[in-house]
Amino acid sequence: MRQAGIGGSDVAAILGMDTYRGPLHVWLEKTGQAPERRDTRLDRSARRGHRLEGLVAEFFAEESGLTVLDAPGTLQHVDRPYWIANPDRLVVAPDTAGRDELGIWEGKTRTWRSARLEGWHSEEAPDRPALQAHWYLTVTGYRFAYVAGLIDDDLEWWRLERDDELCDLLADAVDRFWCEHVLTGIPPKADGLQATAELLARLWDAREEATVEVDPVETMLLKQRRRELKEELEDLGNQLTEVENQLRANAGTAEVATIGGRPAYTWRQNGQFAAARFRDAEPELAAQYSHLIRAVDTERLARELPEIYRKYRARVLRVPSEG
Repeated sequence: MRQAGIGGSDVAAILGMDTYRGPLHVWLEKTGQAPERRDTRLDRSARRGHRLEGLVAEFFAEESGLTVLDAPGTLQHVDRPYWIANPDRLVVAPDTAGRDELGIWEGKTRTWRSARLEGWHSEEAPDRPALQAHWYLTVTGYRFAYVAGLIDDDLEWWRLERDDELCDLLADAVDRFWCEHVLTGIPPKADGLQATAELLARLWDAREEATVEVDPVETMLLKQRRRELKEELEDLGNQLTEVENQLRANAGTAEVATIGGRPAYTWRQNGQFAAARFRDAEPELAAQYSHLIRAVDTERLARELPEIYRKYRARVLRVPSEG
């Protein structure tokens, strides 16, 4: 069913606002070309979120005093069947006229680290679940939604009123993506997400020493832009190091730099352990604290099973510096 249309989790990816998926991921999934991928960490996180969803709904109902209904399943727009919605729950809330009205309810579970990165402790709902909820409002025609998140032991929640302009923008983006890419089979351009780089690296099995003729003008422009960006990154990296070195110099031997008695920044000796330097300086002590670990003998694997070895090697992009 998810292949039959664009769902709430796809919208942020189409708009380039999802860390883990981009437009190319969505296109491959909808056209049935997505490569097999098993990420045990993400699978475990998804199972955890699904099982805790009911608990989040119970906490929300207790705190808000509103009635939360079970999920209705997959909803499909009448005129545009590729608009689909899978809301976590529905919520019953009074509208301005004093009547009971149905709305969307989205529940999430987050650790405090991920919540901080996604902005769960601000006055407005985080972008991704807010977009997801608004897409469900677009599909259903409902007028409001609630986004709730259980961050460790804290419950955060917001009411979102339907924004017709935002709904129109989402509808236009989904329509264009579906008609211009999914129906035509033409993939969207690759974006700048690291997740897309990883996808491209495993999308095709490289044919050893195979060549392909590419467009000379497009390639020249891309390589020129790549050189410019690398020069800008190098310059920015030098500027960043200069600023950080000044902060280090100002701290001197202290681990905590303060302003008015309150910490401003820290320079603690709690980074990566220099094992090689430790072994050179303290060989006898290093021997006492050394142990054997299980590791793949890659040299032997490459020698005895070169095809298997090649299968699991990363693809590396190298562009000659001379242009």
